[in-house]
Amino acid sequence: MIHPDTEIRRVDDVVGIGVFATKRIPRGTLTWALDPLDQILAAPRLEGLGAQWEGWLDHHTYHDPSGNRVLCWDAARSMNHSCRPTCGGSDLGFEVALVDIEEGEQLTNDYGTLHLDAREGFACRCGAPGCRGLVEPDGSAWERWLPELRAALALLTEVPQPLAPIVTPAILRAGRRAVGLPATAKRRRLHAV
Repeated sequence: MIHPDTEIRRVDDVVGIGVFATKRIPRGTLTWALDPLDQILAAPRLEGLGAQWEGWLDHHTYHDPSGNRVLCWDAARSMNHSCRPTCGGSDLGFEVALVDIEEGEQLTNDYGTLHLDAREGFACRCGAPGCRGLVEPDGSAWERWLPELRAALALLTEVPQPLAPIVTPAILRAGRRAVGLPATAKRRRLHAV
């Protein structure tokens, strides 16, 4: 589920649409969480679909660490790539704001962290400082954002969390451990808005 203070807007003729903040979203805020309506598409289910679905799947789903395709039911599927993303952490089952996202700013992630297949690479047009120019399978992408992700996750209990009811404490603990943080920095719960 995407953060409630977002909406889909047109970016331009090349990119198409994207997800934008309608209010300020502070660093450390959960911006997306895998929810029961998102579809996990395992390889056996996809094999029967045929080649005509490959382009659609490449465009509208992402790969999880287990090799499944994930189809988000809401605006989250319209998040665009940036070589300097505002959000990260999808391998954890949720994403968090890596920076303060101001009203009108786009929510983005680094597609290099989404376990791309070789055929899914594309020329990058994000325009971010340090743009790689090409988005392709990149085993180092996760490590590239680990410091920012750790800093953002350390703020989870410090900022309001509208998505707190979606993300279980067990998922949060596992996510914190995955990036090398203590399972709980303080015995404080996330506070929903």
